[in-house]
Amino acid sequence: MQFIPVFDGNTVAVRATGKLSHEDYQSFLPKLEAQIDDLDKVSLLFELESFTGWDLEAAKDDYKFGMKHLNAFDRIAMVGDKAWEHWMALMAKPFLPSGEVRYFNHEDLQSAWDWLREKEESQQAAEVLKPYENIVVAVDFSKQSKRACKRAVELASYYKATLTVLNITQGPEFLMLYGDAIDGFLFEGDIIQKQSQRHLEIVESQMAAFISDLGTGCEIKTKVISGNKNTGIVSFLEAQRTDLVIFGTVKKKGINKLLGSTPHYVQNHSRCEMLIVPVQDSAF
Repeated sequence: MQFIPVFDGNTVAVRATGKLSHEDYQSFLPKLEAQIDDLDKVSLLFELESFTGWDLEAAKDDYKFGMKHLNAFDRIAMVGDKAWEHWMALMAKPFLPSGEVRYFNHEDLQSAWDWLREKEESQQAAEVLKPYENIVVAVDFSKQSKRACKRAVELASYYKATLTVLNITQGPEFLMLYGDAIDGFLFEGDIIQKQSQRHLEIVESQMAAFISDLGTGCEIKTKVISGNKNTGIVSFLEAQRTDLVIFGTVKKKGINKLLGSTPHYVQNHSRCEMLIVPVQDSAF
């Protein structure tokens, strides 16, 4: 379970992957309770990615937490891709007396955020061009990414915008997708949790070295998230109300132009503007 940084003051966003354990809840719930205490009344986006459910102790933890904080939630948007997840959202409605619960497919992630935020801007207002305030550059630590970051720094400096460098990494927790048949043997205890934490620490070290190597005087925020690259980027952009996302790519020729890519997915599933910083193959 991971928190997604959210731009809004009273919205909390969480991503859950794999199978949740009692240890996951013991680590995560105190942090969520702290946010509830700070915000008093919260709206929650609960995004399920490659989610396979809970173990018994984790299910008990979830129930106890829900009963304790029934009145803490204004709205809960559950985002997933399985029929039983939709059913789970329907079952939760009667237990939330002071709020609402709705289910959205991953393809409707924007609708989930809109419902939580209850946007009131008209279509005409949405068409008005505004200066960039929140810029994100998605990186994989390649030379293309470094070039994209340099362009991002220029734009952030010009517009006096917030700049975040984002990396989405697929950690070892995705092995749990294949672990159900041997649960209690290969994935006994907190092995996956420790491996995932170690993997994130390694990637965060790569991120620190990458930013240091840029050698800019601009203030740069960084974020490393474990998960699917496409949906992870879209989720982060929506949570941060990003104005502009920047990618660095190698120019493609011929049929390769028609093949799917992360920028193509983000373009079709995110509302923010996009800048592609291309690099010729010969440059590498």
